[in-house]
Amino acid sequence: MRLIYTAIFILKLTMAFPLLALTSLSMDVNAESAVLINGVTGKILFEKEAHTKRSPASITKIATAIFTLLVASDKLDELVTADYDSVAWVSVAEKKRSNYSIPAYWLEPGYSNISLKKGEVLSLRDLFYGMMLVSGDDASNLIAKHVGGTVPQFMAGLNAYLQKIGCKNTLFSNPHGLYHPDHYTTAYDMAILTKEALKNPLFREVIKTTRYTRPKTNLQEATTWIQTNKLLLRGKYYYPHAIGGKTGYIQAAQNTIVAAAEKDGRLLIAALLKTKERREMFIDTAKLFEIAFNEPKVERVLFKEGPQTFTYVSPVAATPVTTVLENDVVVSYYPSEEPTLSCKLIWDEIKFPLKAGERVAELLITSTEGDYTHRVELKAGADVDTSWLYYVTHLFDSWSPVRLLAAAALIITITVGILARRRF
Repeated sequence: MRLIYTAIFILKLTMAFPLLALTSLSMDVNAESAVLINGVTGKILFEKEAHTKRSPASITKIATAIFTLLVASDKLDELVTADYDSVAWVSVAEKKRSNYSIPAYWLEPGYSNISLKKGEVLSLRDLFYGMMLVSGDDASNLIAKHVGGTVPQFMAGLNAYLQKIGCKNTLFSNPHGLYHPDHYTTAYDMAILTKEALKNPLFREVIKTTRYTRPKTNLQEATTWIQTNKLLLRGKYYYPHAIGGKTGYIQAAQNTIVAAAEKDGRLLIAALLKTKERREMFIDTAKLFEIAFNEPKVERVLFKEGPQTFTYVSPVAATPVTTVLENDVVVSYYPSEEPTLSCKLIWDEIKFPLKAGERVAELLITSTEGDYTHRVELKAGADVDTSWLYYVTHLFDSWSPVRLLAAAALIITITVGILARRRF
């Protein structure tokens, strides 16, 4: 833990305790890239090649989802008609032959879909659930086109948003995650993206939904969609503290997942990219969560009660102001989230004479992660009288100008008389 000191007015301060190295979680995961962060502060608890650029597959849809909610949350009940451009596909071979000059959002045979048909009408809300629960690539295209005017325009806005929130190693060329050489991200960026997305209540609601019934449309009967994230489904890979996420798979990316879990008020986000076996992806994600949630909290004493080294020197005080703390100042934290703290000493406007036990200052202790703020009162350690200089400089404060002139004249007369006597 690092404790950084800044001050207002006069401050003489020594380290309250030595520096400690950050204790990160330790475990093996099958994913080639992985990260676990605190979902509120963004603190990294575990990482493995977290900043290596990789193909994300359908976890791309997390970005499509939150950007849609940011710019079109009031349009979810609008009806959308599926057009040919959004649901048509071309072969992977044709994409390669064109050197990927074909629009990056065009679909491929065997893609994940909700079986949209040209001319089919359904609400943007239904498309949204179809994209997030069963990973409909066709739904993603239709959402992007409806919200952005065109898919490329939607992607331009989406990529600008990603840069704004700190996803510096991410570029998305389509709204669904099918392979394109200019479509990549990192485990860390996906975790940071999901951290932002989880601030949206509707996003949280959708990603934790396990079953959704799409109403009958003009071209199809009603159907029920089942969540693909097995951490949410009762069964072999169920994780009771999971609150949602998104999975993905294409050959180039292998299996990918971003998942969130919450326990005892602690929110965690895991992102795993390029896992060969799908079952390993779910197992490793749950293990990461469990290791973190099973960490015991530790406590550190930042400042012990009693006399402190903080002193205040004033020209109107007979002696320096000493300080004491009435209680220990203690911080508790999880070892993998050891905070970096800063301490600011803020002196009060002190009036003299001063009695021992009166408040004289405040310690403001905060974390750089923004999740810890603590204010501590400092009391005077001893009585402090007013200095003789104060009395001298304030002796004539209440005198009128006439009296001050008379006193000055008297002092001058006396001084002249003394000097005259010495001369003779």
